[in-house]
Amino acid sequence: MRNALYVAAALAAGWAGTAGAADWTDSVFPVRSHDFGTVARGSKVRHSFKLVNTTQQEIHIASWRTKCGCTDVRVGAREIPPGTQTVIEAVIDTTKFTGFKPSGLTLVLDRPAAAEVDLNLSCFIRGDLTLNPGQVDFGVVNRSTRPKVELALSYAGGQPDWAVQKMATISDHIFAELKETGRSPGGQVSYQLSVLLKPSAPVGFFKDEVTLETNDPSGPKIPVSVSAVVQSNVIVSPTVINLGNLKPGQAVQRTILVRSSQPFKLQPIQSGRPELTAPAPADQAKAMHAVNVTFKAPAQAGPFNAAVELQTDLKDEPAARVMVFATVVP
Repeated sequence: MRNALYVAAALAAGWAGTAGAADWTDSVFPVRSHDFGTVARGSKVRHSFKLVNTTQQEIHIASWRTKCGCTDVRVGAREIPPGTQTVIEAVIDTTKFTGFKPSGLTLVLDRPAAAEVDLNLSCFIRGDLTLNPGQVDFGVVNRSTRPKVELALSYAGGQPDWAVQKMATISDHIFAELKETGRSPGGQVSYQLSVLLKPSAPVGFFKDEVTLETNDPSGPKIPVSVSAVVQSNVIVSPTVINLGNLKPGQAVQRTILVRSSQPFKLQPIQSGRPELTAPAPADQAKAMHAVNVTFKAPAQAGPFNAAVELQTDLKDEPAARVMVFATVVP
């Protein structure tokens, strides 16, 4: 009898722990599922799930596992301080499938408590529509260039008047152009889609989407994913400074290196926070500057984050940004 009570108590404790883990992850993941709708076969469709740290402790992503070999995962950051966020991006390659396709991933967290979170994806893949290549991937590009990618869209569904009637993008940082390249009496249609990345695209990982709207009621919209890694002419290292736990009034210093392929002058740093200070930069043009930033922890306990902006005198070059995180503990 006593052993039975011990087992019952242990099971109850296990269920309570599981429920508690589920509770804290509810506010951390605003959205846990996404449906891409109807897509062309060969498409590589992508979606970013947000992880927002609403807790008072650091969240750590230990690992993840996908629900299909067709899915790739890219995690923005594995350590997420309180009050900050990251993204978990999943890409489904539809080349080998048709019809309804479920997928996604399971994220394994080990801090502040052990938990597993399912992030689900789904789409309907049309066999009579093919896209080659499956996405617009500009790769790593310099922001001053204007790269272009061309794709071939083919329809073989038998609708003689099938056509793309409209096209839209999420942002103004890309320019898309569609040209019909062939049409047969049997209902086969070919298009060439050209997508240009504008110099206005922001530095860092960039994503967008071209939506093709057709006159086909069974699949009126076709999404085409767009991605790029846009590099600035100015490179900073590190881009993220995590100072960990600090006591009120404690001061720490870190060095930021700012580099470019050509000599430049550095303007006084901007952070908008009195806790972050740095000496005035030397009035000298050179290809690399070292900036010593000092952080003095405020008296109030809790998470702290701020952005340090480093502006150069290079024409049309945006300010480089370094994120600073800390947790002030009593």
